[in-house]
Amino acid sequence: MGNLARSDLSRRNFAIGATCGLAHLGSNAVRATTPPALNWDDPSERLRDMIRVMGRTDGGVAIRWTKGVLSGIVNKETKQVLGITQQIFTRHRRKDDGSFDAVYLELVYFTDLQSGAVLTKWNNPYTDRTVTVPTQSLGPTRFNIPLTLQVINEPYAMEGIVNKHWLEPLPIVDGDVAFNERIDSYVPPITEGGAPLNFHEVFAFRASAELLADRSLAHVPATVDKVNVISWRPWMEMSEVDGVTMSRGAGRAIVDYNRLPPDLVGKNKEFFPDVVADIEDYLSI
Repeated sequence: MGNLARSDLSRRNFAIGATCGLAHLGSNAVRATTPPALNWDDPSERLRDMIRVMGRTDGGVAIRWTKGVLSGIVNKETKQVLGITQQIFTRHRRKDDGSFDAVYLELVYFTDLQSGAVLTKWNNPYTDRTVTVPTQSLGPTRFNIPLTLQVINEPYAMEGIVNKHWLEPLPIVDGDVAFNERIDSYVPPITEGGAPLNFHEVFAFRASAELLADRSLAHVPATVDKVNVISWRPWMEMSEVDGVTMSRGAGRAIVDYNRLPPDLVGKNKEFFPDVVADIEDYLSI
């Protein structure tokens, strides 16, 4: 892969030549308003608008980042145990039928709740065992998003995987466009005697309908909230504990690497500098 300088990457491949204000946050208003130039009922226009919120339509790279807390749920008790930060680098490309090919690459860090430092070891409060904590680079994962919003995944790397992945539009309320990206997955045990992985995740996007009505913008600034419920990850060594994990996080969808929070830039530089430098190659479609 090419050895692209980070300054070039930030300036040339992540930035877009349009100025966008911050997305207007949600309210409790119930009166629905739809700008005349925004057609949320047309499948083709709606999907293109969703991509402009969660990514971008000019073929460039976008980043969805969240910061939050991972909790364990055992015996009806919820306990915060780790911080978790997530970045999903994406590229979307529209096809002649109006669908979008997409590729995602994800970086995940598990962090100390107080300091935010990336953990390499963790004293599991449920088992009192010290385990090794991974930093994770997941993907690239390629798929197609059709006008039905039911995502079509490429063939899986192993038998037995069950995956449902879809976009869920919500009503336009008080000038805000909102929709969810939802994933329900089952991954069978990877090793003999291992535990399967059950995975349920929702990303909730929100952006300004007024900005989205400007068709010249390839990306519209958006907030994103994440919640997932996942069975114990294998590295936690908790197969004998009856429970699950729940993560909640909040962040932004952006198109300029320099707009990432500085601590995430620092983590990437320490743990995944080559991935970031070669992100254009990783996200080829």
